Amino acid sequence: MDDKPDNLVELLRTLERTSDLRSLARDCGLSVRELRRRLAIWRRELVATDEDEPGVRPAPRSGSRGGSGDGKWPDLPAANDLETSPLPKSGSRVLLIHTDGASRGNPGPASIGVVFAQLDGPDLCVHSEAIGRATNNVAEYRAVVAALEHCCRWRIKRVRLRMDSELIVRQLGGTYRVKSPDLRPLYQQVVFLSRDLQEFQVSHVRREANAHADHQANLALDA
Repeated sequence: MDDKPDNLVELLRTLERTSDLRSLARDCGLSVRELRRRLAIWRRELVATDEDEPGVRPAPRSGSRGGSGDGKWPDLPAANDLETSPLPKSGSRVLLIHTDGASRGNPGPASIGVVFAQLDGPDLCVHSEAIGRATNNVAEYRAVVAALEHCCRWRIKRVRLRMDSELIVRQLGGTYRVKSPDLRPLYQQVVFLSRDLQEFQVSHVRREANAHADHQANLALDA
């Protein structure tokens, strides 16, 4: 294909038009017709708030820093500001990602936080974003989706994901089924976005080990 999609909206539109969705539909546990229908819904939702440019919705700005003003966290660039992979040229080629979702009210005002780091190396950049009204579990999934979208844009191939939501970790690992109609589409987005990764490991960590991602999520809620 000569014109490669350069954002998620164009990618969804391309998928809607493709003649072969059988493999992806099978991986997601859906019929081809149902997958095509959901792709169209997701695309419309992405562009619903953009009346001036109905074909493309700009990516939301992520938090510009990781510091809280008390010196606990380092100042880091926003992931959205990086056009290429943040991984240094030397050292591990594995991107370590911590994600977290927050909801005040569950459902209530919600946000996501993501911290990208080099495996066995330093933190590299962050993503902090308010996502409107959502449950905590939806916010947890939205954080993973946002992280993987950055990985696709940066052409990252090896990812190790860490999060403190045991439910989401077990669902992504196949131990638990995804029964919630609110979570199923987000789970399917994660399946799709991770398909081309050479390595994708998801692990549960204790809340204190995920404190920086939690901090990024709270930054967006408090903004």
